[in-house]
Amino acid sequence: MFGKYFKKKEPKLYENSIFLFSIMDTLEPVMRIFCDAFGVDVSGGHGNTLSLNHSDPDGQNMEIHLTVISETLNDDAKEFVKDQRDRVRSHFVQVETIHTGVKTNLFYQLGLAKSVVHIQYSFFSNDILQKRALIEDLFIRLLPQLSGVLLIMDQTDSIFCAGEDGCRKLVLSETGNSDFDIYLPKMGPGLSEVFSDIPAEPLERRNRSRELLKKYGIHIPPLYPVIESEAEAAVRTPEEIAKRAFALMAVALYSECMVGDGLSPGEAWDFIRERTKDFGADNPDAGFFSPEEWNYLHDPDSTELQRINGTWQYENLHVMEWALGLTDTLDFPDHYCDVPQTVRLLKNCSSVEEILDAAKPRTAAEILDACDLIFCLDWACVDARLHQLFPAPAGMDGGVVQERHKSLNWLAGYQDSAPWDEVSTDT
Repeated sequence: MFGKYFKKKEPKLYENSIFLFSIMDTLEPVMRIFCDAFGVDVSGGHGNTLSLNHSDPDGQNMEIHLTVISETLNDDAKEFVKDQRDRVRSHFVQVETIHTGVKTNLFYQLGLAKSVVHIQYSFFSNDILQKRALIEDLFIRLLPQLSGVLLIMDQTDSIFCAGEDGCRKLVLSETGNSDFDIYLPKMGPGLSEVFSDIPAEPLERRNRSRELLKKYGIHIPPLYPVIESEAEAAVRTPEEIAKRAFALMAVALYSECMVGDGLSPGEAWDFIRERTKDFGADNPDAGFFSPEEWNYLHDPDSTELQRINGTWQYENLHVMEWALGLTDTLDFPDHYCDVPQTVRLLKNCSSVEEILDAAKPRTAAEILDACDLIFCLDWACVDARLHQLFPAPAGMDGGVVQERHKSLNWLAGYQDSAPWDEVSTDT
C-alpha cells in the first residue's frame, strides 16, 4: 500500500566532458589506441572523431564521443593544441601548493602535449559519481600508451595520470593536493633515437646525469644537447687550477673584508697583500688574476654590488678545490659552501707548489661528468625562473648553480678555453 507514496526515482541524464593531453603528435596512432581499447574497427574511416556506445557492468548504456586534435593535422589544429595547452598551464601555474616540484613538472608535461582529446559523455543514472568514475578510469588506463594526462573539470579541477598499476593518481588539483612527492613528465624520443650519430661517451654521461636528476624530481628536455667528449675537451692543467683557486680565494677574502667587516678597499688590500706576494701574484702578468679581478682589487671606488659579487667567489673556489681533489664531493647545489672550511683548505699553502703537493687532481672524465650535470641543473633553474615558477626545482640555489656552472665550464675548457672573464654559462 505504501508504493503509491514512494515512487521509484527516475534516473537522471548526466553529461560532462574531460580533456586528455598526449605528447603524441600524429592522429593515426592516437586513434588506433582508442579503437583497439574499445573494440572498434580501426579501418572504418573515423577521421578524428569516434562515437562509442559503451555499457557499464549493469548493462546500462553510456554514450561517449571523442574528438582528437593533433598538431600535424594542419596549422589550425596546431594553434588549437597550443591554445588549450596554454590555457590549462595558465590555470594550474597559479595553484598554491606545497608540491612545488610536482607543479613545475606538470607545467612541463602540459607543454609537451602535441594532441588534445576532447571526451564528451552522457548516461542515465542516479549514481552519478560511480558512473563518472567508471568512464574516467576507462581513459586513465590508456594514459601510459598515450604518454598523457587527463584533466577532469568539476568543483575542483584536477589532473590525473596512471600509476604503475594503471589506476588513477592525482598529479595536482586546483586546491594544491597531489598523490606525488616526485612527479616527472612522460617524455618523447630521447637523444639517441633522434640523433643516431651522437658518440657513446657524452650520451652515457647524459644518462648518468638523468638518473641523478630523477632522484630529485628535476625535468630537462629529452633533446637537450650533450657536452663535448674527453677527446674534444681541453681540461685545465693542475697548475692552472691551483692559480685560479688562489685568485678566487684572494678576491673572496678581499670582498668579505669590505662587506662583512666594513674595511675600506685599501685596508682590505693590505689584508691580502702579503699572501699575494708569497704566491708571486702581485703583478697583473703573473697568470693568477683575470683583468677584471685585478682592476677590482685596485679600485678604491668599487661598488657595493661588485663587492657582494666578490664574496660569491667562495663558491667558485670550492669547485676548484674539488677539481684539485682537496675536497671529496660537490654537494647538491641547494646550499652555500662551507666558507671557513673552503678557506682552511688553502690557509697553510704559501705557493702553487704547496697546493699541488696536497692535490689529487680529478680526471677529465670526472670534470666532464660534473659539467654535464650542472649544465642540466642550470637549465632547470633558468627555465623555471623565466616561467616564474618558484622556488627553483628541488630547492636549488640559483646563485650557487650559476657560479658552479661558470667554474666547471672554465675547468672543461669551454668556448675554446675562454679566459675566466669571458666564460659564459649559457643553457
